[in-house]
Amino acid sequence: MYTAYFGLKEKPFSIAPDPQYLFMSDRHREALAHLTYGLGDAGGFVLLTGEVGTGKTTVSRCLMERLPENTQAAFILNPTLSSHELLATICDELKIRYRKTGATLKTLTDKIQDKLLKNHKEGVNTLLIIDEAQHLQPEVLEQLRLLTNLETNTKKLLQVILIGQPELQTLLKRRDLRQLAQRITARYHLMPLNREEVAQYIKHRLSIAECIRAVFSKSAMNTIHDICGGIPRLINLVCERALLNAYSSNVATVDKKIVLISAREALGDEYQVHYWWQHRSIKWLCGLLLVSAVAAGAYFTGSNKENISFFEEKPKNETSKASVKPVTKVVVEKTNNSETLTEYEAAEHVAVEQETAEQETVEPAPKEETIDENPTPKIIEEKTQEVVKNEPEAETKNDVSVANEEVTNQQVNTVVAAKKVQQPKKLSVENVEGVSSELLDKFKKALNEVDTMSDTEELSSSTSEDISPIEKMPTWVQNGVPKLQFEQHIYASDGQGWVKVNGRDRYEGDNIARELILVRILPQKVVLNFRGEKFSMPALSSW
Repeated sequence: MYTAYFGLKEKPFSIAPDPQYLFMSDRHREALAHLTYGLGDAGGFVLLTGEVGTGKTTVSRCLMERLPENTQAAFILNPTLSSHELLATICDELKIRYRKTGATLKTLTDKIQDKLLKNHKEGVNTLLIIDEAQHLQPEVLEQLRLLTNLETNTKKLLQVILIGQPELQTLLKRRDLRQLAQRITARYHLMPLNREEVAQYIKHRLSIAECIRAVFSKSAMNTIHDICGGIPRLINLVCERALLNAYSSNVATVDKKIVLISAREALGDEYQVHYWWQHRSIKWLCGLLLVSAVAAGAYFTGSNKENISFFEEKPKNETSKASVKPVTKVVVEKTNNSETLTEYEAAEHVAVEQETAEQETVEPAPKEETIDENPTPKIIEEKTQEVVKNEPEAETKNDVSVANEEVTNQQVNTVVAAKKVQQPKKLSVENVEGVSSELLDKFKKALNEVDTMSDTEELSSSTSEDISPIEKMPTWVQNGVPKLQFEQHIYASDGQGWVKVNGRDRYEGDNIARELILVRILPQKVVLNFRGEKFSMPALSSW
């Protein structure tokens, strides 16, 4: 069927022991050398074992072809015989004439001994080869041993080769067969082909069939080795089926997929590829490692429980709150020799006290500052527009108490950072009955200086953010910026805003793409940096 399709003169993977397709690997040559050595002048028993289909029969046939002309061999393929039947079969193979009916063990034994002595006188060696010897009964093996007792001073007249499966070695370990086991002069166990030999075996049989191209891929031959374990008989079955499936599928080369299908069809489900991670020992090892990892994690968690609970109770963004003493009010009274504090100065004064308290690890008590002579004018925030008027009781006592809004822990932290970054809030002064004009002028002058400084810094900051859009940047910048899709935009004044670019959330300082950095997130746009060039883009746009 497929021979013409692949250009073959005949089927190359027949399981028949055709000597034309004999592949003598290094293992088979070594086995043949052991058998030849065992047939030396010493004689006796020679043992050849191996798994089913490894080529034991092929080696024995090769040995028979290489026997010298002065050797007479008897080949027994069916050893499931009794002692009487075995002797009769040996007589048939050695062409010994005997009476078919009424022949006893003694008669057959005498006939065989006479033949052995005749061959020895004529210079002919007598060889007995028994295949599938693992099926021999112990009493039959003992009868064979008795036949080998006929010997001269220099050699035995009968040489026996036992070929069988590994069970034969177990059989010969019996105590009642120890005399036969001691007469074995050469032993060899034939191993399956390795990975390289499997590829050579397949190519060898294809070349004998006059195949001029590669039919099996390298992965297919490796898979055949994994499935068949290097046993030639199984290799023939799988390759035969693979060629048939490739022909049916109209495929010129047999690949791994076809081999797997063919192996299941030819050998059954038990012959499957078992990778290294599928072995039971590997599974046990992985389970042991998993249990060890869980135990180590539990031990580590238990030993560091206190540290973990500490970090859970005191997050990083709240550590400063634990050490800050709450300061809610700053009370200003009229004194003789001091100036009145503005709200910004009062908050800064609180922050300084706070830093000193952290260094000395001692909480300072709330302080009150007094001002003599002139009553203090009331300070009002423009944002809240709250006015606190002097009570009549304060006028009668000739002192005025002015209370600031509560300064929470978060406000104190903000004030400390405002020294470098943020600007103080704008304040205004209103005249209160009983306040001198001189003190009022001093307050106005101080507030004007603060406002002027704030306006200057705001102007500089707004100027620094006045960055050109990407459309006005050089051509190399526009061509270098990759495709961008700004899908969402969240602006936050504390720097925690984010934008979704190309499906991913990005924050200030993140790398959007190669050499493209997100610098700032503004209310309506974002500032990017590409190779040192800053430019802006609309917050919700595509590029």
